[in-house]
Amino acid sequence: MKVSSAREIAGSSERFPPGVRVGPGALIDDDVSLGERTGRPGRSRGLEIGRGAIIRSGSAVHDGVRIGDHLEMGRHVVIRADTTIGDEFRVWDNTLIDAGCTIGDRVQIHANCYIAQLTTIGDEVNIGPGVCLVDDPHPGSATHLCMRGPTIGRGAQIGTNATIFPFVTIGERSLVSPGSVVSRSVPAGLVVAGNPARVLKSVAKVTCPLDVEEGHYLGSPRGSCEEAARGRAGELSS
Repeated sequence: MKVSSAREIAGSSERFPPGVRVGPGALIDDDVSLGERTGRPGRSRGLEIGRGAIIRSGSAVHDGVRIGDHLEMGRHVVIRADTTIGDEFRVWDNTLIDAGCTIGDRVQIHANCYIAQLTTIGDEVNIGPGVCLVDDPHPGSATHLCMRGPTIGRGAQIGTNATIFPFVTIGERSLVSPGSVVSRSVPAGLVVAGNPARVLKSVAKVTCPLDVEEGHYLGSPRGSCEEAARGRAGELSS
């Protein structure tokens, strides 16, 4: 379905095709596609978007997607089929979220990112611009039977232009430095950098270069993994 006018569509369920449900208070730009089936056979699995959504021009949300309240999408964003997303999700221009992903609450994904199929992203994760999450350990395979994206734990921070390999788990509150290539899993609360990425230190030792907010990186919405991180940092960096 192509939406023709943000002002007409907001709060008017009659203008959506069967199976597409958008909560009250939505603001949807011109040239937005909702519930696209991408030519696959079978009945529509529907599309659900919660209240207060903002969807900007050129973006598309495919069939089978479920999104919570207060979605905000930039321009030319694509969310492909059967992806489930929580509340307060923000995603910026030219990002592709592939099929079958699971994304938690209060996640932010910046511009020009690729989120591979079957990726799992926990609550309060921040993903910087140009990040690539990879799902295929055998590129060129005819079957893709072992395809699966990485798992990003709650509160993790992924820096600009980082690449994360299939099956890799990034632990809760970990920090992946910009430009890193992460080919093995990272325990909770650690900073990794480089190609291939290696442990540098505990997140507990990260400070703001401007001293704007002391202890910012230590804040955890639910509990703390700093003690475990300190113990693992020495072991993994040796």
